[in-house]
Amino acid sequence: MDCFNIPSFPIMKINSTFVSQHTHTPFMKKNLLFTCTLLLPLMLFAQQTGATFKNGLDSLAFINGKAVFCLTGFAGLSTAQVGEGSYEQVDHFLLIKTSDYSGPKSAYQPIKGSTNDSCLVKVVGSDNYPLQNILVEARTKSDKVLEGKVSGDDGKAWFKDNDKLEKITVSAMGYDAITIDHTLGKHYLVTMTENNIIENSTVVFSIRTVDDETISLLLLTDDFKESKNRLSDLQKLEKKIRKRNLLEKRLKKVYVPYVRKM
Repeated sequence: MDCFNIPSFPIMKINSTFVSQHTHTPFMKKNLLFTCTLLLPLMLFAQQTGATFKNGLDSLAFINGKAVFCLTGFAGLSTAQVGEGSYEQVDHFLLIKTSDYSGPKSAYQPIKGSTNDSCLVKVVGSDNYPLQNILVEARTKSDKVLEGKVSGDDGKAWFKDNDKLEKITVSAMGYDAITIDHTLGKHYLVTMTENNIIENSTVVFSIRTVDDETISLLLLTDDFKESKNRLSDLQKLEKKIRKRNLLEKRLKKVYVPYVRKM
């Protein structure tokens, strides 16, 4: 039954002495309509096993009990945020508890260098071409920054090697950041993967149904800290984020054509 087209129908009450007939009033119809509107998000997720919603490069898929997302525009005009994990719905909020990402990620490998008193970090893209203007930071074990540099036209950044240098972080907007546990005397080749990968944190979206095939998404946070008053915290967070007048994403359900097995 269409929640937005609720017919008037009689209810028959029968006992041993009388039969009476009642018809829903317009007020009762409004209550039913309001109830159906509230239930739409719940009905949506109850039916989304294996569903995928897309719009251009943006997507949200529900696969085998997991939610997998790739969404642009929330973290920057050209930055895509991606992640995957178990999910649950609280009111009209979608909470995704991200786990380790199974897609492409930034990686590094030790390489041979010509000197032992310096540390070379060479940064390349997934096509193996050098990446310039990538932030490379030398850090202590406690994450204190010793020195920060940006990669040059050749993708290289040099640091003076010493006992205090124990970590190297490589990051840039639009790329998956990576941290290297440094060993004295080692040099590194870092391959950067595009996209901001979110792992091991709770991502929260405000999600609403537009129609039977369309949902509207707004990213509220990529690092939600839960408390006893979870729903109240989510409502306050949404109110705060909506003051920024951010645009929501509209995604449409994608249907996979049925292929008959021979």
